[in-house]
Amino acid sequence: MARYVVGLAMWVLLIYAAPAALAAGQGETMSPATPPVSDQSIRPSSLAATIGDIRFHIDGPKLWTLSGIKYQNVVMAVEDSAYGTVITLDGIEHGHLGTAHFLDVPGKPGEVEKENVLDIRIFIDDKPIELMPGVMEVSGESFRMERKSKIRALDLESTVDVRDGVLIETSSWYATKSIDLKMTYPLMYAWTPKATNYVFGDDNGIQKRGVFKKDGETASNEGLEKMSRWMAVFNRASGKGSVCYLVKHPPDADGWLQWTDAPGVYRKLRIMSFVEKIVPEGFEGTYQSAVGFFSANESDWEQHALKRVAELKSVAETREKP
Repeated sequence: MARYVVGLAMWVLLIYAAPAALAAGQGETMSPATPPVSDQSIRPSSLAATIGDIRFHIDGPKLWTLSGIKYQNVVMAVEDSAYGTVITLDGIEHGHLGTAHFLDVPGKPGEVEKENVLDIRIFIDDKPIELMPGVMEVSGESFRMERKSKIRALDLESTVDVRDGVLIETSSWYATKSIDLKMTYPLMYAWTPKATNYVFGDDNGIQKRGVFKKDGETASNEGLEKMSRWMAVFNRASGKGSVCYLVKHPPDADGWLQWTDAPGVYRKLRIMSFVEKIVPEGFEGTYQSAVGFFSANESDWEQHALKRVAELKSVAETREKP
């Protein structure tokens, strides 16, 4: 039975079976089970969800996107960073627009342009829940958020689906007009700065391995893996690791893995696409990633990561839209 707690008073509400319960899945269209939540005043400022061994936040100030992930009470991805989708407009200095990235409106001091979130729907155990202002706490066997938004001429439908120990995130695009981009990050994950080791690979195995910079080192490190399909990171101290597998990207758009090693801040992974390119009018495409976690020893963590990659690939292939 699903449970959620709302606000400072911590009201506990029990959700009983709904006659039109939805099945598990990853989709590109919004479910019709609940009316659109277009009024920002009734959206939560923060929502914490516990689904099995995975706990994460949905952050209102960052436009209702992921904000930090824990696995078995160990921080795997930090809260103090942006997730979701961000585009970088060509010809505009610092032209980042999207999750937690706003642009000043020329000639209008104090006004900003930001992603317009049109609709949010959340399901616990495949049953819709009522969103309320303030702080919400939810738990259950599955979580699904469907989110509809607009960034300039880009219509977005995104989902976060967590069940059976796997987080699958989808960003589906439709361009109503052409958009001149410097680059875009359709999906992003800010791994913990406590992670010590990393590997990149494709469907045939590991392609590259390395060690992250230590806390206290000032210089950041960056890389771009154009031929890889997944990244795994591991924390020797906790014995916990994370894997992100790029399930799909549009066939006419790149899906590169760009990463930043910022000691003491994060080990950031970004799916990178449309570098110095124009998104044509009428473009339709979907980016999707699958994220999972594992426990291992320093001596065998790469084998555990490879096993998790195979599992994520299998789950993504079988988890269908309701």
